[in-house]
Amino acid sequence: MNRTVDVILPASKSFLPGDFVVHRALPRRELRRVGGFVFLDHFDQPNITPELFDVPPHPHVGLQTVTYLYEGEIFHTDSLDYQQKIYPGDVNWMTSGRGITHSEQVTELQPRVHGLQSWVGLPHDNRKTDPAFDHFSKDVLPKIDGDEFSMTVIAGEIDGKRSPIPTYQDLVYIDIRAAAGTSHQFGVNPSHELAVYVAEGEVRIGDRTLTRHDLGKLSTGDMFGFDALSDSKFVLIGGEPLPEPTVIYWNFITDTIGEAKQRLKDWEDGEFAPVNKYRKISSATDEAEALRMELL
Repeated sequence: MNRTVDVILPASKSFLPGDFVVHRALPRRELRRVGGFVFLDHFDQPNITPELFDVPPHPHVGLQTVTYLYEGEIFHTDSLDYQQKIYPGDVNWMTSGRGITHSEQVTELQPRVHGLQSWVGLPHDNRKTDPAFDHFSKDVLPKIDGDEFSMTVIAGEIDGKRSPIPTYQDLVYIDIRAAAGTSHQFGVNPSHELAVYVAEGEVRIGDRTLTRHDLGKLSTGDMFGFDALSDSKFVLIGGEPLPEPTVIYWNFITDTIGEAKQRLKDWEDGEFAPVNKYRKISSATDEAEALRMELL
C-alpha cells in the first residue's frame, strides 16, 4: 500500500544567534517527532559572514545532531576537541550521550549557506553513552540514480543500499533530488514512522502537493512514491518510533522533566565540558583571516 500525506505542516521561522534565519519543521505542537527525529531545521541564506552565522558553545544531552549541506561550508568545534569543516553532501554526526558542548560557525564569507540540521533522540538505554563525533564524506554514502533523479542514503537502507553510518535505532534519512516530471516509488518498512520535508521545489505524494518549507507526515504503508512537479530537493525522514519516556526540553532529551531541569542547572553552573578551541571569527579585519588559518 502506498503511503499518502496525513497532514501538511509548513515550517515556522526562527532565529539563531547572529540573526541567521532558519525554518523549523520539528518539533511542532501538532507533531513532536517522526521516528527517532525530534528536531529539523532548514536554513538557506545568501552572503553569510562569520558575524551572521556564529552559534556559540551550547550543550546537548541524550541525542545526536546531524548536519547535512546542499551548499556552503560550516565549521564544527566541540568539547572533545574535534574541529571539522562540513561541505555539501557530507554529514557531521555528533552523539551527545551523557553530555557534550559544541559550536557552529562559518569562517569566511559564503555566497549561500543551504542545508538541514536534525536531532535524533537516543533510546533510553543509550542516553548516557559516551559523547562522540563522526564525520562522513559524501563519497561513502550510497546513491541510487535514475534517469532524472538521485537518492542518497544518509541513514538506514533503501533498495538494498545501506548507509555506513551506525545508529542506535532503525532510522530513515534519504536525500532525494528529482527533475520536473520525474516519478519514482520504492519499498519502505511498514512499521516505520515517516515524513517528507521539501527544501526546494514542489512534490506530489498521492493526491497532495508539498511545496518549499512543507513537512508532510505520511500514513502507514509499505511503499513510498512521489511525482516531482518542478526541479526538487526533499528528504524522507523517520524510522522506528522513539519509545517513551521521552522528554524534549531545550537542547536535551531525558526520561523526566526533573532530569532535564537538573541538566540545565548543570549548564548554568558551568559543569559541562568547555569548547576549548572555540574562537569568535570576524570578517572585518585581516587578523580574522589569520585566526581562521590558525584554526584550520
